[in-house]
Amino acid sequence: MSPADLDVLIVDDHEAMRTLLVRVLEKSGVTRVRTAADGFEALALLTAQPADLILVDQAMPGMDGISFVVAVRGNPMFGAPRVIMVSGNANAEHAAAARAAGADTILVKPVSPRDLLAAINALFAV
Repeated sequence: MSPADLDVLIVDDHEAMRTLLVRVLEKSGVTRVRTAADGFEALALLTAQPADLILVDQAMPGMDGISFVVAVRGNPMFGAPRVIMVSGNANAEHAAAARAAGADTILVKPVSPRDLLAAINALFAV
């Protein structure tokens, strides 16, 4: 699957991080990117249209990234999107929790464009 074919959903409570991730994806050729400021908004977007890839912040108010991923993985209506958890915490406990919830990959902030694109390439073999 090429980057142009991906439908990506970015879920982060910080607008600057959403903007940064959108720019990196657009520069790599991704043309279908949606954003959500929290897990509840993201679930509503996924209900309307599933995504191929979800980039989700681990620490968000209301519904954190772990709870969001559990909700996505627990609902077959959302399909089987690849999930990259983005975390400001690099400890093994947070990484284990993200993987247990169903995240495919964990990236630690600050996320470099090279690391993000490498993770996407690994997940989709593009």
